[in-house]
Amino acid sequence: MSHSHATADTLRRTRRAVWIAYLALLGLLVASGIFHYLQQHAQAAALLVRILPLALFLPTLLLQRRRGHIWLTALGVLYLVQGGMIFSEGGGSVLAGAEIIAAAALAVSAFRYARAKGPQEKRPS
Repeated sequence: MSHSHATADTLRRTRRAVWIAYLALLGLLVASGIFHYLQQHAQAAALLVRILPLALFLPTLLLQRRRGHIWLTALGVLYLVQGGMIFSEGGGSVLAGAEIIAAAALAVSAFRYARAKGPQEKRPS
């Protein structure tokens, strides 16, 4: 297997992992937001505030931007920290645990994609 084929295969696999983690986290945020809204623990604006940062990265995913994936890694870490804080304050529901896992998967997969795409974007000197 040639190096370019291995790189293309790695990019394809990591890109798929980013999409799965992104959609899983987005779905979990929507589900938990609706749950908390129905339980009257939060307002609809709280749902929007939790989802909006993640939704703003959709163009990055569609256009496969390396720099955007680096920032998506940082956002995944922020969602991971937020989930950990919710979990530690007694909000340890199944949804909160799943959000933590999805956020960690997003951070790791976005980092792996950005790292794999790096050599592809370097220009010869």
